Amino acid sequence: MNTTLWTYIVKEAFDKTLVLAKFFCTLHLTNTYLLTPAYVTGSSMIPTFEITGGFVLAEKISTRFSKVGKGDIVLIRSPEDPRKIVTKRVVGMEGDSVSWIVTVVALWSRLFFL
Repeated sequence: MNTTLWTYIVKEAFDKTLVLAKFFCTLHLTNTYLLTPAYVTGSSMIPTFEITGGFVLAEKISTRFSKVGKGDIVLIRSPEDPRKIVTKRVVGMEGDSVSWIVTVVALWSRLFFL
């Protein structure tokens, strides 16, 4: 009787471990090849994303079959801190001419950049 109890416990533990291993393998494959979650914050993506931030699911399939175009939102690793993911909108492609104009306004002895 004692050996049948241990056999049952071992089988049950093995089955639970196998289910957990399958779950983590599926999660890894999904995160690597299909979708990845990202937390987006900042004012550079208004009005598409809230300034307070939020979670998005970024899919990885379309970049494997087509090119990134103007207006697309891309997630890239930060050059300063590789643990951070930076969200940017594509404004120019190869061969385009992009101008950046900074206007400084002095108001009440403060500087504002427009």
